[in-house]
Amino acid sequence: MPKTTRHPPAIGTGSETRVRTRQITYRLTPDEYAAVARSGEARGWSPAQYARAVVLTDAGQTIPAIARRRPEAPPELQSALPVLTALLGDIRHIRTLLNQLAARANAGAVAPACAGYAKAETVVQGLSERIVAAILGEEGAS
Repeated sequence: MPKTTRHPPAIGTGSETRVRTRQITYRLTPDEYAAVARSGEARGWSPAQYARAVVLTDAGQTIPAIARRRPEAPPELQSALPVLTALLGDIRHIRTLLNQLAARANAGAVAPACAGYAKAETVVQGLSERIVAAILGEEGAS
Protein backbone atom coordinates (compact mmCIF):
# COMPACT_ATOMS: atom_id res chain seq x y z
CA MET A 1 0.00 0.00 0.00
CA PRO A 2 1.58 3.33 -1.00
CA LYS A 3 2.23 5.76 1.80
CA THR A 4 -0.06 8.74 1.61
CA THR A 5 1.56 12.15 1.54
CA ARG A 6 0.40 14.50 4.26
CA HIS A 7 0.21 18.04 3.00
CA PRO A 8 0.47 21.02 5.32
CA PRO A 9 -2.63 23.18 5.43
CA ALA A 10 -2.83 25.75 2.66
CA ILE A 11 -1.72 29.17 3.78
CA GLY A 12 -3.71 32.05 2.45
CA THR A 13 -6.36 34.53 3.29
CA GLY A 14 -8.90 33.42 0.74
CA SER A 15 -8.81 36.86 -0.85
CA GLU A 16 -7.88 35.28 -4.17
CA THR A 17 -11.36 33.78 -4.46
CA ARG A 18 -13.36 36.25 -2.43
CA VAL A 19 -16.60 37.28 -4.11
CA ARG A 20 -17.46 40.13 -1.78
CA THR A 21 -15.34 43.04 -2.91
CA ARG A 22 -17.26 46.00 -1.48
CA GLN A 23 -16.87 47.21 2.07
CA ILE A 24 -19.04 49.42 4.28
CA THR A 25 -17.55 51.21 7.27
CA TYR A 26 -19.65 52.83 9.97
CA ARG A 27 -19.15 54.05 13.51
CA LEU A 28 -20.90 52.89 16.67
CA THR A 29 -20.98 54.08 20.24
CA PRO A 30 -19.41 51.71 22.77
CA ASP A 31 -22.90 50.66 23.90
CA GLU A 32 -24.06 50.00 20.33
CA TYR A 33 -20.94 47.99 19.59
CA ALA A 34 -21.39 45.97 22.80
CA ALA A 35 -24.98 45.15 21.80
CA VAL A 36 -23.92 44.02 18.31
CA ALA A 37 -21.02 42.01 19.73
CA ARG A 38 -23.28 40.32 22.32
CA SER A 39 -25.87 39.39 19.71
CA GLY A 40 -23.21 38.03 17.38
CA GLU A 41 -21.47 36.13 20.17
CA ALA A 42 -24.78 34.46 21.10
CA ARG A 43 -24.83 32.98 17.58
CA GLY A 44 -21.10 32.23 17.41
CA TRP A 45 -20.55 35.05 14.91
CA SER A 46 -18.24 38.04 14.87
CA PRO A 47 -19.82 41.50 15.20
CA ALA A 48 -19.26 42.05 11.45
CA GLN A 49 -20.92 38.74 10.52
CA TYR A 50 -23.91 39.56 12.71
CA ALA A 51 -24.28 43.10 11.33
CA ARG A 52 -24.09 41.78 7.76
CA ALA A 53 -26.76 39.16 8.48
CA VAL A 54 -29.10 41.75 10.00
CA VAL A 55 -28.68 44.19 7.11
CA LEU A 56 -29.15 41.55 4.41
CA THR A 57 -32.17 40.03 6.16
CA ASP A 58 -33.75 43.47 6.42
CA ALA A 59 -33.09 43.96 2.69
CA GLY A 60 -34.88 40.68 1.92
CA GLN A 61 -31.73 38.78 0.95
CA THR A 62 -31.02 35.17 1.81
CA ILE A 63 -28.11 34.80 4.20
CA PRO A 64 -25.54 32.18 3.19
CA ALA A 65 -24.24 29.91 5.93
CA ILE A 66 -21.94 31.79 8.26
CA ALA A 67 -18.93 29.97 9.66
CA ARG A 68 -19.08 29.83 13.42
CA ARG A 69 -16.11 30.76 15.55
CA ARG A 70 -14.33 27.97 17.30
CA PRO A 71 -14.96 28.16 20.99
CA GLU A 72 -11.94 29.16 23.01
CA ALA A 73 -10.32 26.37 24.98
CA PRO A 74 -10.59 26.51 28.76
CA PRO A 75 -7.51 28.03 30.46
CA GLU A 76 -6.44 24.67 31.87
CA LEU A 77 -6.10 23.28 28.31
CA GLN A 78 -4.33 26.28 26.74
CA SER A 79 -0.86 24.79 27.23
CA ALA A 80 -1.96 21.50 25.65
CA LEU A 81 -3.48 23.09 22.53
CA PRO A 82 -0.46 22.65 20.22
CA VAL A 83 -0.23 18.96 21.07
CA LEU A 84 -3.98 18.43 20.83
CA THR A 85 -4.08 20.20 17.45
CA ALA A 86 -1.34 17.94 16.11
CA LEU A 87 -3.12 14.89 17.49
CA LEU A 88 -6.35 15.96 15.82
CA GLY A 89 -4.56 15.91 12.48
CA ASP A 90 -3.23 12.43 13.25
CA ILE A 91 -6.70 11.21 14.20
CA ARG A 92 -8.12 12.55 10.93
CA HIS A 93 -5.39 10.67 9.07
CA ILE A 94 -6.29 7.47 10.92
CA ARG A 95 -9.96 7.99 10.08
CA THR A 96 -9.04 8.13 6.41
CA LEU A 97 -6.99 4.95 6.70
CA LEU A 98 -9.82 3.15 8.49
CA ASN A 99 -12.21 4.15 5.71
CA GLN A 100 -9.76 2.70 3.19
CA LEU A 101 -9.54 -0.53 5.20
CA ALA A 102 -13.32 -0.80 5.31
CA ALA A 103 -13.52 -0.30 1.55
CA ARG A 104 -10.94 -3.06 0.99
CA ALA A 105 -12.73 -5.40 3.38
CA ASN A 106 -16.00 -4.77 1.52
CA ALA A 107 -14.18 -5.54 -1.74
CA GLY A 108 -13.07 -8.94 -0.42
CA ALA A 109 -9.53 -8.17 0.75
CA VAL A 110 -10.25 -9.21 4.34
CA ALA A 111 -6.78 -10.37 5.48
CA PRO A 112 -4.95 -7.12 4.57
CA ALA A 113 -7.80 -5.13 6.10
CA CYS A 114 -7.53 -7.02 9.41
CA ALA A 115 -3.78 -6.47 9.58
CA GLY A 116 -4.24 -2.77 8.86
CA TYR A 117 -6.98 -2.49 11.45
CA ALA A 118 -4.71 -4.01 14.13
CA LYS A 119 -2.00 -1.48 13.26
CA ALA A 120 -4.52 1.39 13.39
CA GLU A 121 -5.74 0.19 16.78
CA THR A 122 -2.17 0.37 18.12
CA VAL A 123 -1.72 3.88 16.74
CA VAL A 124 -5.03 5.06 18.19
CA GLN A 125 -4.05 3.66 21.60
CA GLY A 126 -0.78 5.61 21.46
CA LEU A 127 -2.61 8.79 20.46
CA SER A 128 -5.09 8.34 23.29
CA GLU A 129 -2.22 8.12 25.75
CA ARG A 130 -0.64 11.28 24.29
CA ILE A 131 -3.95 13.14 24.54
CA VAL A 132 -4.36 12.21 28.19
CA ALA A 133 -0.73 13.19 28.89
CA ALA A 134 -1.24 16.54 27.13
CA ILE A 135 -4.40 17.28 29.08
CA LEU A 136 -2.72 16.38 32.36
CA GLY A 137 0.34 18.44 31.44
CA GLU A 138 2.73 15.53 31.77
CA GLU A 139 6.26 15.69 30.36
CA GLY A 140 6.87 14.16 26.95
CA ALA A 141 3.32 14.82 25.76
CA SER A 142 4.51 16.08 22.40
